[in-house]
Amino acid sequence: MYLRSQPSRGPTPRCCGFTITEMVIGTFLMALLAVLLAAAVATFARPAAEVDGRTRLALEASVAAEALARDLGGYLADNSGVPGTLMQYQFSNWIPSSDGTTLVLNYQGTPPAPVSVSVTYQQQNYQLVRILGNSVQTVAVHVTSFNASLCNPDGSPNPVGTCVRIEITLTYPDPSSPRQSNPSFSGTYVLIGVQPPSLPPQ
Repeated sequence: MYLRSQPSRGPTPRCCGFTITEMVIGTFLMALLAVLLAAAVATFARPAAEVDGRTRLALEASVAAEALARDLGGYLADNSGVPGTLMQYQFSNWIPSSDGTTLVLNYQGTPPAPVSVSVTYQQQNYQLVRILGNSVQTVAVHVTSFNASLCNPDGSPNPVGTCVRIEITLTYPDPSSPRQSNPSFSGTYVLIGVQPPSLPPQ
């Protein structure tokens, strides 16, 4: 007597794919991940951008103040940026323009040098420039406003004051920058220029 075994039937094959429940859970997890990533960017990236913007403003303001202080120190700095000597050009006076957008510093020369030399500060295309003869030097960038006017030693306006009030507003990024980041930063810096002491008699 022979016995013949019958093949057993296995489980019914299923089609591969996602069920609706699996898709809903996957979508929820992706949304949760996106929220966590957005929170991480807001926590770390935004403060970094703020530090970068404020640092740039402080740096440009410092460079502008240094250039102005050097020229208002009493003696004209030469083209290399080295302060002048007592035998070179002595500060004579300053003349702000009527609208305050230009500040001219005049220096009296001693022979055989030219009788006088003028240095001009003004804003050009979001830059503060220093003009000496035919030389135009960029002092600071991101400058959105430059104003100079006569004032009293305490900074109060006075058309016949003995001091000059210089107000510089910087914005980062400035409107000309291709990088218009958010947030943007703006700061206004006020410098009071005091007339330097006159040259002692030789």
